[in-house]
Amino acid sequence: MRSVQRQLGTAWHTVKRFADASKPEDLFTGQWQNRPSVLDDYKPYLDDRWNEGFTNAWKW
Repeated sequence: MRSVQRQLGTAWHTVKRFADASKPEDLFTGQWQNRPSVLDDYKPYLDDRWNEGFTNAWKW
């Protein structure tokens, strides 16, 4: 992990947190978790597009 830390130039704890996560949702914790977003009104639409395979706005 120290080698990854040096290559990425990140803190050791950051690399450890990513390495310890068993799924992406495990990374979504902390002070930003329940904070309102300007995208909140659009999340259902964005979720639908994501599920349809539109994962990149440049691929219309």
